[in-house]
Amino acid sequence: MASKSNWRSQLLGSLEGQLQLATYIAVLIGFTGATTTGLWLSNRTQIRNGEADLQANTEHLSNALVHYDYLGQGHSAKDWTPAIQLQVRQELRDHSSVQTTIWIELADGRLVLPTFGHIPIPMNMMRATMKAHKKDHTTRLINVGGQNYLTLLGRAYPTGEKVWSGALTRDTGRIQNEFLGWMILAGLGSMLLSLITINAMVRRIVRPLLQLSERSAALTAETLNQDPIPEITTAPKEVRQLAMTYSELIERLALSWDDQRRFVSAVSHELRTPLTIVQGYLHRTIKRSTGLSDDERRGLKIAEEESIRMRMLLDDLLDLARSDSGQLQLNQEVVDLDVLVDKAADLSQSYLTNHRLEVVNKIPDDESSAALADAGRLQQVLLDLIDNAAKYSAQDSLITLFLYPHKDGIAIDVKDEGIGIPESDLRHIFKRFYRGENSSEISGTGLGLSVVAQMISAMGGQVYVQSKAGEGSCFSIILPKPTSSTVS
Repeated sequence: MASKSNWRSQLLGSLEGQLQLATYIAVLIGFTGATTTGLWLSNRTQIRNGEADLQANTEHLSNALVHYDYLGQGHSAKDWTPAIQLQVRQELRDHSSVQTTIWIELADGRLVLPTFGHIPIPMNMMRATMKAHKKDHTTRLINVGGQNYLTLLGRAYPTGEKVWSGALTRDTGRIQNEFLGWMILAGLGSMLLSLITINAMVRRIVRPLLQLSERSAALTAETLNQDPIPEITTAPKEVRQLAMTYSELIERLALSWDDQRRFVSAVSHELRTPLTIVQGYLHRTIKRSTGLSDDERRGLKIAEEESIRMRMLLDDLLDLARSDSGQLQLNQEVVDLDVLVDKAADLSQSYLTNHRLEVVNKIPDDESSAALADAGRLQQVLLDLIDNAAKYSAQDSLITLFLYPHKDGIAIDVKDEGIGIPESDLRHIFKRFYRGENSSEISGTGLGLSVVAQMISAMGGQVYVQSKAGEGSCFSIILPKPTSSTVS
C-alpha cells in the first residue's frame, strides 16, 4: 500500500506529475489511434486498389465478349456448345493470369473456366467465392487454404450468367505485421522523443513554481527585504503573472512589517521610562514606609513584581525591534559566569517569593568559569528563563541553575519541575509568539524564548531544551570560552 500511495502521490499529487500523465496518455492514445488507423487504411487501400484492377479487367473482358451472342442474349445454358465454351475459355485465359482468375457461371450452374494448360485452376477459391457472394455482392477478401484472395462478382446478366474474378493477394497478415512492426519502432522512437520533450517542457513550466515554493518556505520576517524574487522571463505568462503578484505581496508585507517594528520600538521605548519610575517609587515605598498594613504592603509588592515583569517584556520587545532593524549592539567581554548566575538568582528570588531557587556550580576549582558574553544581555536571558520556569511551575517548586564545563565552552542549565513541553512543540518553542498546546491557561506572549534564542545566538552561543510533558523542562545555554587574544 505504501508503494501504491507513493506512486499516486508522485504522479497525481503534483502539477508536474499531472501534466506529464496527461501528456503521456495523449501520446499513447495518439500512437494507438495512428497505428489502428494506419492498419485499417492499409487494408482498405489494398482492397480498393485490387477491386479497381479486378473491375477494370472484368469490364475489358465483357467488352471483348460482346460479339458472343450467347452471353446475356437470352440463350439458355444448353445453347453453350463445347465450341462456344472453347472460344470463351480462350478469351478468359487472355484476361487471366497466374495471380488472377476470371470465370463464367452459367444459369444452370456450370462453369466456363480459362484454359491454363499446366497451371492448376484454383477450384477451392472459386467455390468459396461463389458461396461468399451469394448474399453479398461487394468485394470480399477471403482466405482459402492459407491464401488470401480478393474476389468480385464483376457482372451478373439477366439471363443468369455471372462473370466472377478472384486475385491472389500478397500475404495481408505478413504485410500488416511488417507494417505494425515498423509502426511500433517508429512510434516508440517518436514517443521517446516526445517524452523527453514533454519532460523538459513540463519542468520548464513547473520550475518557476518550485522556485516560488522554495522562496516561500525560506521566507521569514527578517528576510522579507533581503532576497527579492528574480524576474522570470522564460515561464508562461500565467506563471510570470503569478510571480509578479507574489513579489508585490512580499513588498506589501515588508512595508507592513517595517511599520509594525517601528511602532513596537517606539511604544516600548516610550513606556519603559515611566514604568521604571513607577517601579522605583514602589520599591522605595515598600522599603521606607513604616505605617503600611500587611495588606497594603502585599498589594504594593504585587504591583512591584508586575512592574518588573512589564519592564522585562518591554526589554524583550526593544531587543527584538533592534535585532530586526540590525541595531542590536552587544558588548562582548569576558564574564565570570559564577558571579553572574548568582546575581541573576538573587534578583529573581527577590520577586519570585513563591518559588525556591538553587544554584549548583559544577566548575572544578582549578578551572575558570569565564566565558565570552554580554553581561547585561546574558543576565536578561537568565531572568527570562527563570521567570519562564516559575510561570509554568507550581508554587514552592524548585528551580535549579546548573553551571558546568562543556566541550564547546561553559554551560548554564535552568531546570524546573513544571508542566513540561509536549514533544510536538519542542521544535517550535523558540519561534516568536509560539506557545505550547498545554500553556493556553497561563498568561504570556510567547516572546521570551525567542528573545533568549536571538540573544544567545548573537553572543556566539547555543541554546537547547530538553523536556517531556508533565516532567518539567531544562533549558541549556552554551557560551564560548575566551581565547588568549580575547583575554589579552
